[in-house]
Amino acid sequence: MATKTTTRVLLIAAVVVAGVYIAPKLLDGAGDVLSEMTGASDAVTVGDGDGAFMVAANAQPKVAACDPREVLARRECDGLRVLTVNAAKMPFIARNTRLAWEESKPAILTMDRRRQPANRDAACGGFAHRHPPPAGSCDEYPMAATAEGGAGARTEEVPLRENACQGGSYGRQYPKDGVRFLVVIVHPELIATAPFDGIDVAKEKGLC
Repeated sequence: MATKTTTRVLLIAAVVVAGVYIAPKLLDGAGDVLSEMTGASDAVTVGDGDGAFMVAANAQPKVAACDPREVLARRECDGLRVLTVNAAKMPFIARNTRLAWEESKPAILTMDRRRQPANRDAACGGFAHRHPPPAGSCDEYPMAATAEGGAGARTEEVPLRENACQGGSYGRQYPKDGVRFLVVIVHPELIATAPFDGIDVAKEKGLC
């Protein structure tokens, strides 16, 4: 009898230990799987055809009540300014933007031109180019001209032409300082699928 009781006690103890040390790991794994299934930190595409654009998943509720084609036509949704990143002209900048969203960088930014020089230096000052200018250039997201830019920005090498294109495109779309705006990507199917390797793959290579 004593032997059976001892065996049962040991068995129960083993189950408790397993619950303490193994269950949390299983729950963590389940959380990772759930995150992958829900795409909690991913970017999503809304609309279709010429009215399609990509937005960070955590900003999707903001555009849910707006017609996608109206968003692109008016560059506005529910009182919020909208800035478009054109992946047909800037596939690598669009890639950096999407990857930044997937790293939980914000899609809704605040304009602050005064911070641009310091933010750009903080983000790209020590950037290691694989293809030095005039081939490659540092792109940062959030952009240096925003309150959210700077040392925490995601950086990636892009063609120098794209940065020149970005300057013209964004400059025309930026609101006044202090105004918040939403960043979206148009032509998301043309986002670069791999890092810049020295070849400009844009479908439209003209300046913006």
